[in-house]
Order: sequence, then C-alpha cells, then structure tokens
Amino acid sequence: MRKMLAFLACLALSAQGEVEEVDELGFVSQHEIDIGAPPARVFEALTEEIGGWWDSAHTHSGDALGLTLDERCLCESLPDAGFVVHLQVDFWRPGKTLRLSGGLGPLQALGVAGSMTFAFTATEAGTRLSYRYAVSGRGAGAWAEPVDRVQLGQLERLARYVETGSPAAEQAGEKAG
Repeated sequence: MRKMLAFLACLALSAQGEVEEVDELGFVSQHEIDIGAPPARVFEALTEEIGGWWDSAHTHSGDALGLTLDERCLCESLPDAGFVVHLQVDFWRPGKTLRLSGGLGPLQALGVAGSMTFAFTATEAGTRLSYRYAVSGRGAGAWAEPVDRVQLGQLERLARYVETGSPAAEQAGEKAG
C-alpha cells in the first residue's frame, strides 16, 4: 500500500495537458511537452535509458534500474528472480510512435484496459512529445487525477534527463516538493 501511495505523489513543470475525460468507467490523460533534443534521442532515452530517469518511488522494487522497455514490454526485475510486466508494447516505431497497453501501477490490479501512446514530432527546438493514456474499466475513473499527476511528473523527469543528464528538478532550476 505504501508503494501505491508513493505512486500518487508528483509535481508539474512546464507541460500542457490534463485529464481530458473522466467518468466512473475510465479516463483519458493527455500531455504535450517540448524537449530540447531530436526525436531519435528522446525515443532512445525513453526506451533504452528508462532506469536513468524513471522515479524509483514508482516501482515495485524501489529501484528504477530494474526497469527495461524494449520491443516486448515495460518490465521490472524484482529481487529473488521475480518480475513485473507493467505494460505490453503494441506499436514500436523509433523516433515516431510508441504504444503500450495495460494498467500501470495500481491500475494493474483493477484489471483495466489501457492504451498509452507516445508520439514524437520534430520541432525547431527539438521534439514535441505528445502523450495519451486512455484507461477503461470498473473503478478506473477514481484514479484519473493521481495517475495523471504521476505520469506528468515522469514525462518531466524524462525531459530534464534528456536536456541536462539528470531527472532531478533541482538540476533544472526547479524547486522540488
């Protein structure tokens, strides 16, 4: 339960987005964030370097270095040879689109259906990363705001990691808390 509560804590930086739709059967969360690097670099960091920017507080093991995101899944290695399949990969087009399915974090135990899409668009300044997570299932709507906050926080960590080499808000001149 403590890890589930940790999953709910997060802070926003400079992104656009919000919970677009919510009812008792589900929600749609959308965000757009500009990152000062080309789409190929952002995709590489998102997938190959996930343990470097993902917040360890939002893992089952307490260590983001146990996470992998490849052509099959977003998975996590656990102590004693255990593992978690957080999301399955449905669509993989490097530097363009990444789509995953499933219930992330506390949503997994609810048995919801979810589709998480990352779209990468080249801009003059780097990349516009568009994120959309559509979740449906009994009780899912109650999780809309906390899941949205955490996911926005993860996107901001990714952006800071790509731009500065560190996901920490203090590194980007932000105030943590």
